[in-house]
Amino acid sequence: MNRMPSHATAVALVAVVAACAPHPCDGLSASRCEQVRALAMPTALPPARGNAHADDPSAAELGFRVFFDSRFSSNLEVRCASCHAPERAFADGLAVSSTPLGTVGRNSPTVFNAAAGTWMMWDGRADSVWSQALIPLENPAEMGFTRLGIAHRIALSYQALYEAAFGSLPDLSDGARFPAAGKPGDAAFDGMAPADQEAVNRIAANVGKAMEAYQRKLFAGASGLDAFLSGDGGALSGGERQGLTVLANAGCLECHGGPYLSDERFHRLGMPGADRGRAAGLEALAVSELRLDGRYSDDPGAFQPPPSPSAEDEGAFKTPSLRNLTRTAPYGHDGSFATLEDVVDFHLRGGGSGADPLLQPRALSGGDRAALLELLRSLEGADPGRPWDYWPEG
Repeated sequence: MNRMPSHATAVALVAVVAACAPHPCDGLSASRCEQVRALAMPTALPPARGNAHADDPSAAELGFRVFFDSRFSSNLEVRCASCHAPERAFADGLAVSSTPLGTVGRNSPTVFNAAAGTWMMWDGRADSVWSQALIPLENPAEMGFTRLGIAHRIALSYQALYEAAFGSLPDLSDGARFPAAGKPGDAAFDGMAPADQEAVNRIAANVGKAMEAYQRKLFAGASGLDAFLSGDGGALSGGERQGLTVLANAGCLECHGGPYLSDERFHRLGMPGADRGRAAGLEALAVSELRLDGRYSDDPGAFQPPPSPSAEDEGAFKTPSLRNLTRTAPYGHDGSFATLEDVVDFHLRGGGSGADPLLQPRALSGGDRAALLELLRSLEGADPGRPWDYWPEG
């Protein structure tokens, strides 16, 4: 006659199974183990910086509508989703992004989990998600729009949503005071009264904050790695577990550590080309009105001005996250790595001429290289889907 095991027996069986389960730190030193444990993804994004409206549903809906609205481009054809398409994991699949208005010259990173970042864009020329959102809108090669155009479009099409999140819009109907188009550096904008410039800048900054509120919903959640780190020994295959050990022991976590597998810093990989990277980004940030320590931030006293560029910043680019890699090829700031194998092998060679000292040649066996690639392909988070099941009208 079969009998159910006693409670004590059941507890003992659970303990035996747990003892036999793979451990995240198998084959790792104590310091490497600590790095691996730090990879676990939190259940929520960190608080937004300089944006008191980041979790306001009205702001998020406004940001969603702006993100998909081509009327915020000079030719009425380009939208944020042109380079950050939902069907392409909020990237575009191109080596370098281009629009009918021009070529950007950089690879378009995914927006998944971007709201957890510290620095935005490959060169860090924006120090918040909300300020970054305005750069493509005003870039002549991307959307070719202007700050005055943003304010007028909001007043024409989204006044109710804007006011639900940010309060009353100023009256922009006087064309002499508020021309139809213009941004800092344009005669139309620079000729406005300072108070009117301030009003338009405030609207633009708030639109950026609304777009951050939307992007915070584009959170690609936990992967098999996170389940494994939480104690589910079967969440990774044997090859993926081997790849995790390789990732740690090969020193990859020095730059690709933390819950989003990026140190949020800037490094030289020794890639060819004249792109100055972080150095040019810091120069642009230094003259930006939309910094975290500036007047349009909701908490300017909490932040310091950006540092001045150094020699190490020349040709340095932001460390990308290793999450959701299978859907975001090609790789690199210039999209020059067509496959994951290409970019892994470049790193294993120690990068190119002038690479950071952190990037040293690593000799891996064929099995370890294959295991590393298997792990990297497993870092897919749950797709958040589209937060709203409709598209903007018009």
